[in-house]
Amino acid sequence: MALRPGERRFACHQFRVAATFKWPRRAFVEAAFQGAWLAPEARQSLAQRVSAGTNGNPDVSPVGAADGYFGGLLNRIRLATLLIFTALLPLPSRAQFPPAPGTGPGLPETIEAIDSARVTTRILYITAHPDDESGAILTYLARGLHADVALLSITRGEGGQNALGPEQAPQLGLIRTQELLAATRGYGVKLYFTRAKDFGFSKTPEETEKIWGEPVLEDMVRVIREFRPNIVINGWGGVHTGHGHHQLSGIWTPKAVKLAADPKFLPDPSYPAWDASGAGVQILDVERGSDNPKGYILPVDEVSPLYGKSWREIGIDAFSNHRSQGISAFLSSPFLRRPLALLPEDGSKLDPAALHQDLLQLSEWKDCQHYPNACDELKMADDNIVAARKAALNLDWAVATKDLNLAQKRVSRFVPAKDIKGVPWSEFERTADQAQQKIVRAMLTTAGFRMTAEADRADVVAGEPVKVTIRYSCRPGVECPVRTSAKDAPDPLRGPTVWAAGAMKPASDADDYSKGVEYSITLPNPHAQHLPLEGLDPAADSIEVACAKVAFDDHVSYSSMHCEPILHVEASSTHVERVPIRLVPAYTLAVEPGQVIEVLTGQRKSFDVFLRVHSYSAKSAKVSVGLDTPDGFTSSSPVELSFDGVGDQYARLTVTPPSKLAPGNFTITAYAKRGDEKFSTSLEPLPTIPSLLWSEPAQTVVHAFDINVPANLRVGYISAEGEMIPEALKRLGINVEMLDANALTFGDLSKYTAIVVGVRAYELRPELASANKRLLDYVSGGGTLVVQYNRDFIWNKFLPAPYHATIGNPTPRITDETAEVKFLKPDDPLLNTPNKITPADFQNWVQERGLYYWSDFDAKYTPLLSMHDPGEKDLNGGLVYTHLGKGVYIYTGLAFFRELPEGVPGAYRLFVNFLSASQSAH
Repeated sequence: MALRPGERRFACHQFRVAATFKWPRRAFVEAAFQGAWLAPEARQSLAQRVSAGTNGNPDVSPVGAADGYFGGLLNRIRLATLLIFTALLPLPSRAQFPPAPGTGPGLPETIEAIDSARVTTRILYITAHPDDESGAILTYLARGLHADVALLSITRGEGGQNALGPEQAPQLGLIRTQELLAATRGYGVKLYFTRAKDFGFSKTPEETEKIWGEPVLEDMVRVIREFRPNIVINGWGGVHTGHGHHQLSGIWTPKAVKLAADPKFLPDPSYPAWDASGAGVQILDVERGSDNPKGYILPVDEVSPLYGKSWREIGIDAFSNHRSQGISAFLSSPFLRRPLALLPEDGSKLDPAALHQDLLQLSEWKDCQHYPNACDELKMADDNIVAARKAALNLDWAVATKDLNLAQKRVSRFVPAKDIKGVPWSEFERTADQAQQKIVRAMLTTAGFRMTAEADRADVVAGEPVKVTIRYSCRPGVECPVRTSAKDAPDPLRGPTVWAAGAMKPASDADDYSKGVEYSITLPNPHAQHLPLEGLDPAADSIEVACAKVAFDDHVSYSSMHCEPILHVEASSTHVERVPIRLVPAYTLAVEPGQVIEVLTGQRKSFDVFLRVHSYSAKSAKVSVGLDTPDGFTSSSPVELSFDGVGDQYARLTVTPPSKLAPGNFTITAYAKRGDEKFSTSLEPLPTIPSLLWSEPAQTVVHAFDINVPANLRVGYISAEGEMIPEALKRLGINVEMLDANALTFGDLSKYTAIVVGVRAYELRPELASANKRLLDYVSGGGTLVVQYNRDFIWNKFLPAPYHATIGNPTPRITDETAEVKFLKPDDPLLNTPNKITPADFQNWVQERGLYYWSDFDAKYTPLLSMHDPGEKDLNGGLVYTHLGKGVYIYTGLAFFRELPEGVPGAYRLFVNFLSASQSAH
């Protein structure tokens, strides 16, 4: 099957999701799904299951039946069709060594959990991308004021750049999801996403609205109804310039709040309309660019009495997790030290008390009057929590736990029984339920309750058993709240006390969970599994968990479900990490090469495809390995391999293209057959985060097009980001050598036909600035230097071009990948030799035309192309060159780093012209 340029098929296999995406920004597929929302009774038994890793982890609170909503997204909800961005669903990294600050069972975390149990305020912060958020604000609200805080990032940031490695598009989105999860654990907040695609920089909110569409706004409404905030912080409120994603986020946030309160919009009893119980959700804008803000200035520079740092410092520490965006270079920026203020959008003055509503304020609710002595009960519950705090400070854990248990029992009288079906809860009852859950979480933290579920391997094949050892323990002197003895076993109709991934055992007095109790689990075939919903709640994404019912009374007045991800400890000679178990195919195939270029004017030659076949299955088997080829292509016969269990085997097959080959992209799919089962998946670690496995079809894509490549081209490449351009050039048979610091500083540069400076190299290669004179001397001696885009702040600092050239602000870029390209000098050799460049060469480009174009440059330079985004003037700084001595200096902001890896023919032809510039001039 032929693939168009920019089209990829992939799946993030841990989550058993498959999708097809076209990365041109206007060609994303639509999402279609059925049966997406569970009724409360169907959700009840599942909602607790995903409250993995509570243990004081602020981002994963216990989820009750009525509060489960997206906490009840669950890893078992069936979708009839899923063609959405949930392929980026992450494996939680909170399970790594050591735990994130503020998430362990220490005294500061315990006191924080107890203090949080006294606060009922819920605040939702909405922004467009990972790294848009103010870490200082989130940290102060969650850890300083102890509010229940969530962050909604509308996108996962897959349209950005990657300062760490070669991952782009959906792979980058997976990395940025992990980074934001790590950051939110530091802030102490919960995290949500929508289905919005980050399609790259957008210049207008109108364009963004057209591409995101109604489903994204609906997701925002669902998150508001799920989280039920008293306050929504509009991270981009009042912003009407810059990135279109930012602008639309600011425009849609109040619209989503209004729609969330409308019972006629998306009517669903599982997600009732929310307007803060009739009070209306207050919307606050963020002021963070002024030294004299008008709104309420948050005291983010006060030092936390628990952690010994200011809220701003804690927030910046957590914010530094956005490493793929090069954040570390900006952590000392004065911008991050400016005052931070919140300003009501309705023009009123913010009452700081609204950010910190305590448990006693529940007594002011109208519904509370239906309960006799409600005010006294709430006051005594609050007193119990205060007493628990004092006992915890004295390290009297037994008394502290007892006091918290008394508090939750008092609050429990306002919470309906969980097993009463079909009776809607009032908002007061839901809020009381949330308050009770926070108290229970504080109880577990105070008791030092720690539960682990350790598997004997990480990669699990459907139908093959896995051993899981469950352990739990509490602080000395505190009775653990799990009832596991035969006499304490619950009613069988209410389910088991402890189970792992659906596997359960009868309660036994012989079980000693402090030493470990072994379970045998078997995961079902993925085709029979329910898929995760929409990935709006990454903490609840599809992972296997072990759960235990916990209760602190012999006569159970309240029970909660405590779940932990089932992990496997992976150790190497240099590090140890815990990774969640993942369902994998019995056999996977790594294919080399992943791409092949067939020059249409050249002679057809056979080429080899090398396969590494990995068996995840522990069973012995014979496997037949072969290739499915497109029409006209032929392959050598399948190879028979024998496996004794887990391990690798290798195969080589030969493909012969047809003698007459049409232009296009052609897919060759590798497979491994075991009986009637056929496996065609590649499952490989991401270079930047090897603990994450990226899944996509095991394929070689053949790109067939016309191109003239001069013989004996020798290219030196200065890479800074693990770029894929060098490999793309090698597919043409070009000799490419990577230049390190020694080669740049001392090497013989004259041996290269051309030298290419990679994207952001002046920013990320510190030796490049001092070596720049050698590069210009190389050009003067007759070489060609091709400089790809660098960001404005570093370019304007070093000014490395031979003559004046600067990048303006806002930075010039063309975000429309279909923008018309005008040829300013159509007869110029750079557009004609060795390949004649025409408008057809700019068809099928992906995501954008280019970025960081020159704004102002000396008359000695020759601009060759101009283009513009809709409604804007032409830009001519995207491809500019000059003759310097005997050589040629070229600057281009065109997005070759996106186009060449996607096999765009015109991008290849134009780039080869660059590399041949000095030869052509001579």
